[in-house]
Amino acid sequence: MREPMGRGMRQSITQGAALAVVLLAAFACLPLTAATGARTSSTGYADESSESYRADRSLEERFGWGSPQVQMELRPSVPVDSAEAAAAGRRLTDQVAHSPGVVGAVSWWTVKDETLRSRDDHAVLLLARLTGDNAQTEATAARLADRFGGRHSPLDITVTGRAPVNRDLAERSRQELLHAEQISVPLVALVLLLAFRTLVAAVVPLAVGVACIAGAQIVLYGLTKVMEVSVFAPNLAVALALGLSVDYSMMLVSRFREERAAGLGVRPSVRATMRTAGRTVLCSAAVVSLSLSVLLLFPIPFLRSLGAATVSVAVLAAITALVLVPLMLTAVGEHLERGPVPRLKRRTGRESTQRALPWAEFTQWVPRHPAVALTVATGVLVLLALPFARAEWGFIDERWLPSGSPQRVAAERVRAEFPVAAGVMPLVLLDQAPVGSATAAHFATALSQDPRVVSISGPTGVFTNGRRLSGTAPGSSGTQAPKKASQPVGTWFQVTTRLADPASGQAKDLIRDLRNRQVPGGAVVAGETALLVDTEHLLGKVTFRAAATIAAVTGLMLFVYLRSVFIPAKALATNLLSMTAGFGAMVFLFQEGHLAQWLGGTATAFTDPLLPPLMFCIVFGLSMDYEVFIVARIREEYLRTGDNRTAVTTGLHRTGRLITASCLALIAAIAPLAVSTLAVMQLVGTVLIVSVIVDATIVRCLLVPAAMTLAGRWNWWSPLDRDGSPTASRQASPNLQD
Repeated sequence: MREPMGRGMRQSITQGAALAVVLLAAFACLPLTAATGARTSSTGYADESSESYRADRSLEERFGWGSPQVQMELRPSVPVDSAEAAAAGRRLTDQVAHSPGVVGAVSWWTVKDETLRSRDDHAVLLLARLTGDNAQTEATAARLADRFGGRHSPLDITVTGRAPVNRDLAERSRQELLHAEQISVPLVALVLLLAFRTLVAAVVPLAVGVACIAGAQIVLYGLTKVMEVSVFAPNLAVALALGLSVDYSMMLVSRFREERAAGLGVRPSVRATMRTAGRTVLCSAAVVSLSLSVLLLFPIPFLRSLGAATVSVAVLAAITALVLVPLMLTAVGEHLERGPVPRLKRRTGRESTQRALPWAEFTQWVPRHPAVALTVATGVLVLLALPFARAEWGFIDERWLPSGSPQRVAAERVRAEFPVAAGVMPLVLLDQAPVGSATAAHFATALSQDPRVVSISGPTGVFTNGRRLSGTAPGSSGTQAPKKASQPVGTWFQVTTRLADPASGQAKDLIRDLRNRQVPGGAVVAGETALLVDTEHLLGKVTFRAAATIAAVTGLMLFVYLRSVFIPAKALATNLLSMTAGFGAMVFLFQEGHLAQWLGGTATAFTDPLLPPLMFCIVFGLSMDYEVFIVARIREEYLRTGDNRTAVTTGLHRTGRLITASCLALIAAIAPLAVSTLAVMQLVGTVLIVSVIVDATIVRCLLVPAAMTLAGRWNWWSPLDRDGSPTASRQASPNLQD
């Protein structure tokens, strides 16, 4: 006996040492958080093959202009039309135009465009176009703010615009990333203590979760080396890394305890756990990863980077759980149940089964009245989705910052005071109409008579009401940065409109009208509204393909794993319904502002069109995660008893505490997102929390058991089974026992 004991001790020591090395190496990577955040991008929301994006780049390369990223509010202490103010304004405009990283700059004093003069005639707007990638434009905007912001007699200067707002969003996101773990890890630890009721058992999933967070930092840092990664990716990735790794670890620890309670030794219990719960973790992680990978189908850097980041952490969560949990369970062995938490004594046996779910009595009612339960659940979920029908699409701007943010205050003041900042400002590029040509003049003259248009500005001047006014326009003044050596082909115009909302239907109609105008060579349009039109068109095409892909791939995986035709189809239907509450919350709580005020913000007035595809893939994956847990257990009970109704009821009872605890752990991991100072992160966190709660209650306790009860033996029919019965091979699912 001594020799086997000696070998076992040596193996335990070796495994313990390996575990210590792995955990220490993982924790050593936590300082990468700041380095990773510094390499992320605050933009990447455009399809680089779209007409609007290509037009904007062409304007910069050929004419030294484009959509301005910086706006400066210049408020002189003397009248704006005085000689002193004009001299100071022209001097400042020239200094900005010749600053490093600036393509060009204009102000009211240099182009005499009345849209650059405030409504109260007390301030003037300076517009600057920057060059370089996202990081470079943000850095340039910061330098301009440092150099020119504040008092420069006789001017008081406030710097705002798209680049400074993006920089503020990015910096807030990076700062919150550094503190996210300080909120989520203690909350997850509390959930684990309540779930397992012993300190040692709770520490195992928590240690795996922290190790996965550290590993996620390595993965994200590597991604920043090969692709543009959104500034929001690390926050979301850390939340999912913690939530999924703890989720998978809870499954393994729970199954290990079940095997130990059945009388197996430590090592046999570990092996049995990996054969059963380990397979479920692999299937679940594969489904989640495939769901998230659909984001890679969208040709938009923001979605692609979030897809790459979340897929990576989903795979990493499974790897860390499947590698570290067996090592830790073997190392702690008999000591897993040590450190019982006072007042949280474990329940066992019959008491555990009876109290597996707080709503156990209710789940007895569902199989007896499946049609009623199915109708009620579906009706409630459809009602929760109704607000999504009121969605208005628009891009993230300063309104997604906290209400007291200096950048938000400045941007809102500029919007209120200057027509050019508040209205729709498309840029039109005529490729085959040279500057000063009759074609260009006819186009500008005709367009300036459109009742939606205030003025048309271009290299040859400003047009309004069918007439050319005196003065020059952006791209033609000496205050611009130096011109290109060669004369560019074609010309361009900036359209100032009477339309106040760039995301309105009228603004989108104007963009379509501009693109359809009969001009030799055609007219290509850039600007915020043009980009929004292009993005909506792209998402309309790609989203259907992405949804079909995710349905086909996950359905096939579930068919292979569960050997059933009905269950994958039912899973797809119930998962779609489980998203309704989250999508409704997206509009009701944030666009319409019913929750935003409680989180330090205001109504965003619109929903970014990139958020629904993102949330669809994440929520779909997490819902499938729970689906695999529950249905695998129900199938095991059906294989054991042959009675579908008993299998449904018993399966729900046996997985009840696991689903409840997993739901709470995931909510705890996501909590830092929901309490962020940024509305976009609040939206992502809140939608995920609402979706998880609805999925773990209405969907899993009403919809799933009702549908499976009505289906009866058809739940388990498969063309692979010639006799129509389930296969004889038993597939176990983990169970969280008290």
